[in-house]
Amino acid sequence: MQKKRVSIKEVAEHAGVSAATVSLVLNDKGSISDKTRKHVRNSARELGFILNKSASRLRSGQSLLIGLVVNDISNPFFAELSANVETEAASAGYLSVIANTQDDRDTQRSVIETMIGQGVAGLIISSATGSQEADFDVIRENGIPFVLCVRDFPGYAADFIGFDNFQAGVMAGEHILDRGCRRIAFMGGLAGNTNRIRRCEGVKYAMQRRDPDLTLVRDLSGPATRQFGQDAALDLLAQDPDTSAIVCFNDYVAIGAYAALYKMDRKVGRGVAVIGFDNLPESAAWNPPLTTVELFPRAIGSRAAEALIERIRNNQGPPERIYLAPKLIVRESA
Repeated sequence: MQKKRVSIKEVAEHAGVSAATVSLVLNDKGSISDKTRKHVRNSARELGFILNKSASRLRSGQSLLIGLVVNDISNPFFAELSANVETEAASAGYLSVIANTQDDRDTQRSVIETMIGQGVAGLIISSATGSQEADFDVIRENGIPFVLCVRDFPGYAADFIGFDNFQAGVMAGEHILDRGCRRIAFMGGLAGNTNRIRRCEGVKYAMQRRDPDLTLVRDLSGPATRQFGQDAALDLLAQDPDTSAIVCFNDYVAIGAYAALYKMDRKVGRGVAVIGFDNLPESAAWNPPLTTVELFPRAIGSRAAEALIERIRNNQGPPERIYLAPKLIVRESA
């Protein structure tokens, strides 16, 4: 038999206060003493009362839901970003709802429409590869604040929180050149991915600045997955065994490159340097520890949530574009 839902009136009777006082306490409003707040919350807890946020939203016209749309929740980078969005949102009284597009534009369109239908107060979006500005028109048409993160749309009138992919690529390129590497490949990331394009451009720029005759030996685009990293590295080294460095689109691809090198009895960092992007927590524990470019997913998650909540509460002022500076983490793989 389903347990009867406890009402605000029952909490008020148990606490010996008015229903209005209970409502103010549970919604964090009004000038109520700390002692009374604590007493009311204890009564609610003892009775098993759960505040019906949907009913509160219908009465106030305000939603406490924030939608987070990412392109690959299985990627640890987005898991870290999502964790900090959730933490920041919760501290401001919002609940975050996460949807995974699997880097598919049609799926992205569907989940955005579904979240709008569920009454979210705002959206944080790491866009799918191939996204166009028109994909976000439905959000504007419904008057919902939104913040883009990770993947940029230069010149688009929307808040953006991310990192400087070009500079990250330059850092990676300069480091492996300093190591004496000259036969350099770039591997991973879908061809239309703007982050991939900018990172690869940064690597090429570093090479050309060092020596105008230097070019990539291979530029292999594909899914940003471990399996692609392994398959692509096996093909690369079979075709060009003298490759001296592999710049991987992210750390996920880099661990695939590790697996390929082990299969071929080649030593990571000795003969073939491997470098990634993201600085996943586990990359420091790999054998050998991975040299990578830190892109601060947790900081991006926090800043994106802060920006969105500010837009929800006061949707004024021009769009902000925040680019976090990448940081090279030198370990033993390159």
